[in-house]
Amino acid sequence: MKNNIKYLTIFVFLFIVITSTLAQKKSRKQLEQEREKNLKKIKETSKVLEETKQQKNATLSQLNLLNQEIEEREVVINIMSSEVGMLDREIQEQVLIIRALEEDIKGLKEEYAQLIYLGYKHLNGYDKLIHILSADNIGQMLRRSSYFKQYATARNYQLEEIQSVTEALKMYQRTLANKQREKSGLLQAKTIETENLTNTKNQQNNVLRQLSSKEQQLKKDLDESKKSAEKLQKLITDLIAAERKKAIEKSKGSSSSSKAATDVSVKLSASFEGNMGKLPWPVQNGRVSNHFGRQAHPVLKGVFVDNLGIDISTIQNEQVKAVFGGKVITVAEVPGMHKIVMVQHGEYFTVYAKLRDVVVKTGEEISVKQVIGSVYTNKEGESELQFQIWKNETKLNPEVWLRKR
Repeated sequence: MKNNIKYLTIFVFLFIVITSTLAQKKSRKQLEQEREKNLKKIKETSKVLEETKQQKNATLSQLNLLNQEIEEREVVINIMSSEVGMLDREIQEQVLIIRALEEDIKGLKEEYAQLIYLGYKHLNGYDKLIHILSADNIGQMLRRSSYFKQYATARNYQLEEIQSVTEALKMYQRTLANKQREKSGLLQAKTIETENLTNTKNQQNNVLRQLSSKEQQLKKDLDESKKSAEKLQKLITDLIAAERKKAIEKSKGSSSSSKAATDVSVKLSASFEGNMGKLPWPVQNGRVSNHFGRQAHPVLKGVFVDNLGIDISTIQNEQVKAVFGGKVITVAEVPGMHKIVMVQHGEYFTVYAKLRDVVVKTGEEISVKQVIGSVYTNKEGESELQFQIWKNETKLNPEVWLRKR
């Protein structure tokens, strides 16, 4: 009974430790997925940065991407630290399991040795036979014979227990060795990532230093950029107002074609709205270099910039694709924004600016992921798409609508 309690306690201990390890394993799996996701982002950012690095002149887009890459690398390093911490706990748990199993084997071997000793001392083959034959009656003889069988069974069972626990011990020892190797590899990867972070920060400081020495030029560029954005905004709001006027006039009509057109518009709006957070990206390669809304200027202190949409830094000659099916309501050109395409999706509108060329026409019905043109690359080697989403006269944050990467 005492031994049964002992082994039951060990079993409960092992169950608790194993359950805890499985829970941590699940959590660590999530960390691994998050780490891989951020490493993918870093790879995409680096791919875009490679093109701008070939140019001698530092740019705001380059600085924004470096800032973003630093944040992503810091996230990766923090995740790695959490993973190492979890591995340390798992390794400690494995050590505790191994110690418990070693104690278990030791106890089992001591008990087995006692059984063997008793067997050789008192119960050799001749003594067993004499003991059985010297019974007073048949019943006693059968009981003595049964006892010897039970003894043999107990000894065999004890040996099987030793073998079983020994195999479990070997398994946990292998698991421990694997986790120790995994920890070592993770620490090496963390060291490399820390070095990469230092290099990226050095690049950031160099770019920031170059840009800070061009404050007057930056202010001039900012003024021109604001004027371009204002012209684009006026074009967009005028077009939206015109489309709304057409829609109101159609809704007043009594013809079946007018009602059908209104129904189509309502369904298209609902379909677009239902795809919030699911829209494909307008470019295959690229990272958001400037976010939506009021953003602090990365160099000029106390200066803020109002972005109508988002800027996506990408690679040269990158194709630009429609994020949803709809009707092209304009193909135009705005100084500073280059060629633009505006697509209507019922009450919603998507705008693609800073295009080098366009392959769709005004009035054309286009489908989701259809190529509408390619991105423009400026003299500094920046390939940047300005992407906007509007609901009637209200501008929306495109990052909320695009699929997470």
